[in-house]
Amino acid sequence: MYSAKKLLNLFSAFVILFSLLGALPKAAMAAGTIYYVDSSRPDDSGDGKSTATAWKSLTKVNATTFAPGDQILFKAGGTWTGQLYPKGSGVSGSPITLSSYGSGNKPLINGGGLTMNADGSGGAAVYLYNQEYWEIKNLEVTNTGTTAAKRLGVNVVASDYGTANYIHISNLTVHDVNGINTDKKNGGIAVQALGTSTSTKWNDVRIENNTVYTVDATGIQTHSRWMNRGGMVDSGPWSGFTNVLIQYNTVYDTGRDGILVRVSTAPVIQYNVVHHANMRSGAEAVAIWPFNTDDALVQYNEAYSTHGSLDGQGFDSDYDSNRTIIQYNYSHDNEGGFVLICNNGTSNFNNGTIVRYNISQNDGTRIFQLAGPVSNTSIYNNTIYVGAGAGTNILLINDWGGSASNTSFKNNIIYNLGSGGYSYGSGTNTVFDYNVFYGNHPGSEPSDAHKLTSNPLFVSPGSGTGRTALDGYKLQTGSPAIDSGVAITGNGGIDYWGSAVPANSVTDRGAYEGTGIGSVPVTVFSDNFESGSSNWTTSGGTWSVITDGTKVFNQSLVTGEALAFAGSAWTNYTYSSKVKLNNAYANAGLLFRVADANNYYMLRINNSTNALELYKKVSGTLTLLTSASFSSSINTWYDLKVKVTGNTIDGSVNNTQLLTYTSSVAELTSGKIGYRMASSTASFDDAVVTQ
Repeated sequence: MYSAKKLLNLFSAFVILFSLLGALPKAAMAAGTIYYVDSSRPDDSGDGKSTATAWKSLTKVNATTFAPGDQILFKAGGTWTGQLYPKGSGVSGSPITLSSYGSGNKPLINGGGLTMNADGSGGAAVYLYNQEYWEIKNLEVTNTGTTAAKRLGVNVVASDYGTANYIHISNLTVHDVNGINTDKKNGGIAVQALGTSTSTKWNDVRIENNTVYTVDATGIQTHSRWMNRGGMVDSGPWSGFTNVLIQYNTVYDTGRDGILVRVSTAPVIQYNVVHHANMRSGAEAVAIWPFNTDDALVQYNEAYSTHGSLDGQGFDSDYDSNRTIIQYNYSHDNEGGFVLICNNGTSNFNNGTIVRYNISQNDGTRIFQLAGPVSNTSIYNNTIYVGAGAGTNILLINDWGGSASNTSFKNNIIYNLGSGGYSYGSGTNTVFDYNVFYGNHPGSEPSDAHKLTSNPLFVSPGSGTGRTALDGYKLQTGSPAIDSGVAITGNGGIDYWGSAVPANSVTDRGAYEGTGIGSVPVTVFSDNFESGSSNWTTSGGTWSVITDGTKVFNQSLVTGEALAFAGSAWTNYTYSSKVKLNNAYANAGLLFRVADANNYYMLRINNSTNALELYKKVSGTLTLLTSASFSSSINTWYDLKVKVTGNTIDGSVNNTQLLTYTSSVAELTSGKIGYRMASSTASFDDAVVTQ
């Protein structure tokens, strides 16, 4: 028999065991159930737990309260009309997932014209209310009514909830939402904090790799009624969203704004492309901007063809914000200009905006606009190109309950072939120093103690075609802008192309930092696949041109080796292309100096090993030469680039060089370009070869 002491020891052991089990991560306790939904099924009589017993309707999904770790998968190619509004919440480590299964077009959720409630809730084809820890991905969403009204494609709402966590929205196609353009708070995708009694905010909002088009008014946005500061009055004191990341989205043909982040702390908005914004409002709008937000980081984006000159800029640091940083962006052909920095004069906000290492090409109306009492703005190392015949003003400072103070312009290159000038308004302490002013010199051109007016010797000014195709704005060897700028503390550490600043002991002027380009690179090959794939020869795989926002070259067979080749037998060249991995653990990359299918170099992204890898294949033998750590995501576009000079190979992702390799022997000295993957699917776009 057990003694009392033995029983006590046994009881204590069980207490310790259960305590340890209670300390396990929630993910370990919530494996979840997979539910399948198939619009071709006859009814909802199945249990939904297999493809053979899938549910049919949204009604069945909406009537179910799901548990942590559950997945609700809609069959590819299917269509559902109405509102998708499943219930329940996940937990940390075990979110609930809305996604797809099968092959073919994304499942379509058609809201059929659902309209929002007066408080901003409802009114969306895909809807969550006071639910957290959800992933929404791989769906097509539309919501068109017979007449324009307040509506959204996706609406995620927390109301009188406190802090709501973890909303990840990815790889959606949201289109044709005919909202109203007199109210910015409707359109494509929205994450909102509403209510009137309990302060509410979101933590961990990720919106990435979505395509949003033909929506009114705003493409992607966050919004909060808990916003009161700086003259703003709504439900209550300012409560900023945290851990907001909006990246790799393509947004176009919006009625008003493209991407708008409100009421957030340190949001990151990066690697997005927004074009043809504000197409229908006739009112103020900007492609990408934060509002009533602190420490926003806006970087590596491209904004172009924003319509209108009531604002109409590519970028904006808007009022009731502080310490916004706008860097490494490409702005072009926006009717209203490059950047707006504004404050409405009701409070002491918009302090400390930084605009650095951006490139603006042929933006209109005014390049820099400072409206209202913004303070301590620092604008440096930007490259501005205004083409011949343009009347674009370089600077407009205007009153809006006050004017700008303590504005600094340093190390910028203003390449002004147009007729526009500078308007300083009532701004105070506007300082220009160490800038280059080349081209036309209007009478309003500012004094600058260290001004240069000589040709900065761009490689090819005015030749930009995309955010990763701007080498024409690098400086040639002998440029007066090289090593002639002023050092700026806390400058971000890199230039537009990812090179260290300074390259020598002295900072350059403009967005480029380096020793200069010895000769002008010439584009010898380019293909964006808009006219098909006739330039390419394939070997293995299933290759086709498909639409993914734009036309792209896609390989869809998941087994075996798939290759495609193009071009000529070049020797030294730079080859860049966009690459997207389309299945888990995939690998895909660029081939160069290709002799044939058995002899080439390859730079690839490998999702399985979380690496960027450089290989050679000689006489059919594939050898890893070097690699660098690089964590990639599926269904995300990456800008992959290789530069080969003699026996040296440099590899970059998203304009950041990650590896370099020099061979001790001369082999594979010339050849074509190509693409390759093994047991993987991938898409490619915007192939460019320069010499």
